[in-house]
Amino acid sequence: MDFSNNNIKKARQDLSSSKKKVTSKILVNVFKAFIVLVVFAAVTMSSMVFGAINGIIKTAPKITINDVTPSQYKTIVYDCNNVETETLVASGANRIYVTYDEIPDNLKNAFIAIEDERFLSHNGIDAKGIIRAAYIGITNNLRFTQGASTITQQLIKNSVFSVENENSLSDRLKRKIQEQYLALKLEEVADKSQILENYLNTINLGNNNLGVQSASLNYFNKDVSELTLSECAVIAAITQNPSKYNPIRHAEYNAERRKLVLDNMLKNNMISQAQYDETLNDDVYSRIANNNTSNSSSTAYSYYTDALIQQIMEDLMTTKGYTYTQAYNLVYRGGLSIYSCEDSELQKYAEAILNNPNSWNGYEEYTVTCRFRVKDEDGNVGNYTESTLLKYLQSKYGSNISLTFQTTEEADKYVQEYKEYILGQTHGEIVKGSESTTYTVGPQASLVVIENNTGEVKVIIGGRGNKTESLILNRATSSARQAGSSIKPLVAYAPAIDTAGYTLGKIYDDIPFYYSTGQVVRNNDDIYKGYITLRQSISESRNTPALNTLNDIGITTGINYLKNFGITTLTDKDYYLPIALGSCSVTNMELTTAYTVLANNGELITPKLYTKILDHDGNVILDNTETAKTQVLKESTAWLMGNVLHNVLLDGTLHGLNVGDNYISAKSGTTQSDRDKWIVGYSKSVTVGIWVGNDNNREFKTEQYGTPHVGIWAEVIKKACEGKDNSAPERPDNIIPVQICKDSGLLVAEGLCDHDERGNRTTTEYFVKGTEPTDYCNIHQKVTYCKDTGKVATDECPNTTTKIQIYKDLSKVDLSTYTIQDARYSFSSKTIDDHCLKHKGNVINPSKYTAKLPENAGFNNEKESESESSTTGTEED
Repeated sequence: MDFSNNNIKKARQDLSSSKKKVTSKILVNVFKAFIVLVVFAAVTMSSMVFGAINGIIKTAPKITINDVTPSQYKTIVYDCNNVETETLVASGANRIYVTYDEIPDNLKNAFIAIEDERFLSHNGIDAKGIIRAAYIGITNNLRFTQGASTITQQLIKNSVFSVENENSLSDRLKRKIQEQYLALKLEEVADKSQILENYLNTINLGNNNLGVQSASLNYFNKDVSELTLSECAVIAAITQNPSKYNPIRHAEYNAERRKLVLDNMLKNNMISQAQYDETLNDDVYSRIANNNTSNSSSTAYSYYTDALIQQIMEDLMTTKGYTYTQAYNLVYRGGLSIYSCEDSELQKYAEAILNNPNSWNGYEEYTVTCRFRVKDEDGNVGNYTESTLLKYLQSKYGSNISLTFQTTEEADKYVQEYKEYILGQTHGEIVKGSESTTYTVGPQASLVVIENNTGEVKVIIGGRGNKTESLILNRATSSARQAGSSIKPLVAYAPAIDTAGYTLGKIYDDIPFYYSTGQVVRNNDDIYKGYITLRQSISESRNTPALNTLNDIGITTGINYLKNFGITTLTDKDYYLPIALGSCSVTNMELTTAYTVLANNGELITPKLYTKILDHDGNVILDNTETAKTQVLKESTAWLMGNVLHNVLLDGTLHGLNVGDNYISAKSGTTQSDRDKWIVGYSKSVTVGIWVGNDNNREFKTEQYGTPHVGIWAEVIKKACEGKDNSAPERPDNIIPVQICKDSGLLVAEGLCDHDERGNRTTTEYFVKGTEPTDYCNIHQKVTYCKDTGKVATDECPNTTTKIQIYKDLSKVDLSTYTIQDARYSFSSKTIDDHCLKHKGNVINPSKYTAKLPENAGFNNEKESESESSTTGTEED
């Protein structure tokens, strides 16, 4: 063996080379394994990502153009003349759809320029935009502030996805992937014009405006087709951030972005340099400010619209089976066209008259309601309201103080005093946002106008004063108040004529009426007329005849008629005789409706607030054009009641009221202590009802406010009658005029009834054929008195006088307490028994009228020549 140095060195080199080869092989193999692992991981990760993306795509909803077509729209209300009066809008529904052709090119281009300048060329995803946004984000310290969503993607995001439900980055990533996938799919089934049309009708443009038409009307008070280039740029500038770029609240921010819109339009050759320069110099924001000022009035719905909404909601639930939520969404988001029965001009006129301070003698008062919460020093929270305020005030100032004040300033002074007192007692502070104070003007009122032959409600006023909220207390439809005498014709007189054979000539003895408890019923004026006809009882609103009538026909009969008239507010406590005087409570709407029965020949026509409702596509979903009629009274009864209620304005409680040349029938009503005052009346065309009073049922101060309801009602019914036939209704064939005696209700006894010492006691009354009297008056008689003693004469009395008087038994009436007006013109059996004793002889008995007597019956011409005849007086009311 060779162990020389060279050999040893060579051996060492060979050994080292062999180790290197092994190491190299190992490294190569490791690297290859690493590459394989990397490739495997990449493939695996790619497969996983692909699978995940594929899974996300598979769970994406299918999409068609219908899926991105707006489905929530504001509802428009029209009056009876098809004039737009209100818009009903819920969140997400203030939209008016316009077609692609109705949108000006400048507006389309403005949105494309600022939101998606390659919209017309990409396929739903803008690759260049994505790369640009990614580059800017990477170079900006990973702050990705630039968006790359196309108009197509934005439309899908607004229409298909609920961003509010995204709770994590993975949720956002999932939505973004599906959004891009659906954008590609949508562009396959819809053209650019369809996509842009739906986009421009969907976007949020601030101020609760959805879509360009709503925004155009709100900001510029014009149709979108009329927008200038400058105005188009303003609207396009809003969409990225509707709050920040609101042109009303943040005009300076909107102006900056508006310039960017115009810059992009110029860059993309959408406008010329001249157009650009001219538009930049346009003072567009002053027009927005002016328009906003002109449209800044209260957005509260009218009382009519309040009632209309409630009626439609009820009809949708009862006739269509909607739930409340479904009905609400349809009314406020369904884009309905509601054709109401409202006469908006008459509504405005009536509101102006009712709210005019001059109608109330210039006086007003205010009732305060308040509530606030206080957190004391220990952290406990207490609630305080007007109830606790009243207790505080009465404990300090006495029980006579109330929450009604002459001015809002006076009311506010006491409210602030109370707050300071509570804060001092609790050492606390008022909870932020818990304070609320309102002042309700008083006295209050409600008014309703109904067209008779259709049942269409033309006017509803549910309160007096400025209405600042929607769907608040509507006193016309919701407040049931005591009806007073306005109920008498409905509960007593009309039923008596209709079913019990009563006539307008029926005689009542208007004397004190006693309930079974012994309580006496007085007339409003504390006067008792004595014998009066049913006609006079109604026109002068006497109490005791109404009670006697209802007592005769039965309370159940009267109640049933009220129900048939449409009164639904009756309760068990109303089934008592005082209902004849109006102890029951009714709403103005139902009482006015009841009186339309008298105007409509006895037919009840169900009142309606709308004629038809169309959905967003123009299909009828509620048809209310048909009139529902129910015969409540005989035609003859209705005519007779209308005839006698016309007397109310001729010589009754509304005597002298100016209603123009219109033939009006009406009835007033007043409750105890003047808490409620009513007038309900009608012409041939309309029926008008008014109520005034206080919400808290306090006494109405007539000495201060006068009788505002009288003047308001007269002005409104005159206005409502304009241009219509309001002559007297034609008398039915089965009604005939007959001359009768006012005191007996029987045929006239000539020479007696017309020679009563009060004057002529005859009148012409109307009767249904077959109900007219056939007997002659039997209470007017000739009575001979001794002039010396003043008592009934005997045949020996030398000086006598003859009077034509009525026979009347007043033995049960305390004439020392009550005055019966016809008592002094009457005689009784007691009068005859108490005859003259100074001159002995046979009593000269009063003589009655018989058909067999000659025309001068009742007069002894010879005796009359020897005696002083009575003086013919005038009729007393």
